[in-house]
Amino acid sequence: MKDINVAFCLRDMQMGGVESVLIRTLDELQKHKNIHISLITYVDIHENVYKKYLEKHPQIKQYSLYPSKWLTTKLPHFFLSRICIHFLRDIYRNFKRFVFGMRKFKDIDVFIDYHDFGFANELKHIKSAQKVAWFHSSLSVFKKRKFEKKLKYYDNLVVLTDECMHDFQILYPQFSSKIVRIYNPIDIKDIKNKSKEQNKVSGKYFCTVARLTPDKDIETVLRAFDLFWQKNKKPNVKMVFVGDGNRAKHYISIANTLLSKKQFIFTGALSNPFTVMKGAVANVLSSYGEGLPTVLIESVAVGTLNIASSCKYGPREILLNGRGGLLYEPGDVEQLAKHFDSVYNKKVNIKNMIQESSKALNRFDAKQIVKQIISLIS
Repeated sequence: MKDINVAFCLRDMQMGGVESVLIRTLDELQKHKNIHISLITYVDIHENVYKKYLEKHPQIKQYSLYPSKWLTTKLPHFFLSRICIHFLRDIYRNFKRFVFGMRKFKDIDVFIDYHDFGFANELKHIKSAQKVAWFHSSLSVFKKRKFEKKLKYYDNLVVLTDECMHDFQILYPQFSSKIVRIYNPIDIKDIKNKSKEQNKVSGKYFCTVARLTPDKDIETVLRAFDLFWQKNKKPNVKMVFVGDGNRAKHYISIANTLLSKKQFIFTGALSNPFTVMKGAVANVLSSYGEGLPTVLIESVAVGTLNIASSCKYGPREILLNGRGGLLYEPGDVEQLAKHFDSVYNKKVNIKNMIQESSKALNRFDAKQIVKQIISLIS
């Protein structure tokens, strides 16, 4: 295969699922010497984890298009400041697009817009390179934000599940030939090794590993656990939340109103959540919508049972329609509480469900996924 220059485009490298999946993809792609990688962001990278990663991998060229320190991707909460900065930021970016565009990237063969059309304004005028949009969200987000208007600028659209690809092709038959399904890759061996490190959480506990944001519906987990805990005569079991986000204080305040408030642990973001995940009775995902929840795949990799909302998209596909884990309707507190009870009191065959999900784990292996990516870009 000839040399290929590939640019991954992501507005900001924050701590999160999309970024961690990208790093895994870059790790595997770098093993192919004929693929030369660039990383293009809107702003300078500030997270130490990613700064150190790029320092260790100088072969990855990194560019920031709009490196202003005060017109970043993060906006203040106060609405007047938010409006003003948003307005000034748009003027600044539009000026730089008009004057400079993407001229410095003439050698790029393939642009991969890695998160939900974030670089559509930059890439729509490029005709000389292949352009791939990588969609990490649900179809409802696609419709709500009217992304079909932007899809026409791209040669391919990557979605994360077969279910999502099927729904896309029905709703947008005109784009059917552009749509490809590629799962998020995971490094199974690395996750298993990291899960063996010392776990700082002791005793019996359930866990949720997620950003503490509204779409993750943490409140349902809090209220369902509280209901389970009371009905089971207040057992000595905890509910651990690993992650941070703009609703962290809100969820902690809700937890403090519940009878089981002393059973909740909020650890914040952890560099290695796999030890907590491995030691849990079960991992709980409570989202209203997903693209492909990697945390469920990681939980399978460490041998922990999953309880997940049956939201679109991902949980049903990962958990084999309930054969590899427990599913409940998004937002259903009582149904989730029953699942807590079933797992804690071993009313379900936990071992069998873990075995079923583990058998299908290799479809997410990074080596398999990168083969698909190379096939797409070559």
